[in-house]
Amino acid sequence: MALRILLAGGGTGGHVYPLVAVAEELKKQAAQSNKSIELRMMGDGDLIRQVAGELGIPFSRVPSSKWRRYFSVWNFVDAIKFPFGFLLALIKVWLFMPDAIFSKGGHGGFLPALAGRLLFIPIIIHDSDAVPGRANRFLGKFAKRVCVNFESAVAYFPVGKTEVTGEPLRSAVLQKYDKAQALATFGFSSEGGSASGGDPSRPTVFITGAGQGSQIINDTIMAGLVELMKQYQVIHQCGPKHFDSMTKRLEQVEKEEPAVAEMIRKSYKLFAVLTAEQMAQAYSASDVVVSRSGSGIFEIAASGKPAIVIPLASAANNHQLINAQEFAKFGATVITEDNLKPHLLLYEIGQVYAHRDEIASKISQFARPDAANTIAGLLL
Repeated sequence: MALRILLAGGGTGGHVYPLVAVAEELKKQAAQSNKSIELRMMGDGDLIRQVAGELGIPFSRVPSSKWRRYFSVWNFVDAIKFPFGFLLALIKVWLFMPDAIFSKGGHGGFLPALAGRLLFIPIIIHDSDAVPGRANRFLGKFAKRVCVNFESAVAYFPVGKTEVTGEPLRSAVLQKYDKAQALATFGFSSEGGSASGGDPSRPTVFITGAGQGSQIINDTIMAGLVELMKQYQVIHQCGPKHFDSMTKRLEQVEKEEPAVAEMIRKSYKLFAVLTAEQMAQAYSASDVVVSRSGSGIFEIAASGKPAIVIPLASAANNHQLINAQEFAKFGATVITEDNLKPHLLLYEIGQVYAHRDEIASKISQFARPDAANTIAGLLL
């Protein structure tokens, strides 16, 4: 009989991509030990449905309910949805009847895990932040094991069943590429007939606002773009909802300043989103990474790249600032949103680049690239 494991989550990449990493590792370990395994994903959102399809794993949608920390009419709507979502989760979990459940927490993973509790199914949960979310803190009371990214998060869960594993990372993101090859992929090469030009000897900065993108980071880059291009070449992941407006702003800059149009074309590469493989190539190509301070900081650490992180000010429990402060102990530079100005960002990029080898060595110590392996082993 096949071992059945349910992977629960939903929402943004921070709550979905770790499920992908664990699913990949479960398949690998099961094959190595000649175990028959049956996986299913359950939760809410387009992203988890998409990745389940890509992995060939059956997906069951359970509408989630989210309680916002501010007044919103959607809180009342979600309160009405909660009983229906829970009943549906209970039925779908019972029909699959897994031997174990892995929940990434958040509103997408909460109801399947809660249903599993009522059906006496062993549950393992994972929390990415230095200050765990409310859903995981509740689930942690009856979870079989709790996996966290930060030592500081251990205090929020029952003693004796919490383990610091780090963030499960997709195998494709952990891939290391030859720097020259990665630069050529983004058009920063004078070889291979690249129409984009570029100079592989120039410092390269990878800027990302995470999967959703960041308006304030995008605005800062656009405000200081010309000065930035004078010193660096940039790979910029701006987010899908910002891509069209960013493209129009670029066209406007090139129209108003024709003299810099060629420099921007050669030195600035804009993307809405990057695949896991492209993310790995961007890390391999870059000398400095500028990012939010969500779960992506573990990808940066695994890549061994010096980093500047800009915490999301509106994050629940201010967890991104606390994540950033923990990351700073390993050499990362932190710029808060209220201090984020083009001249300061440019200065800090210069400082980090000047000390890149020393910082990279420290940041690498923050990495836990075997997290998915550890969690898959616990589930099996």
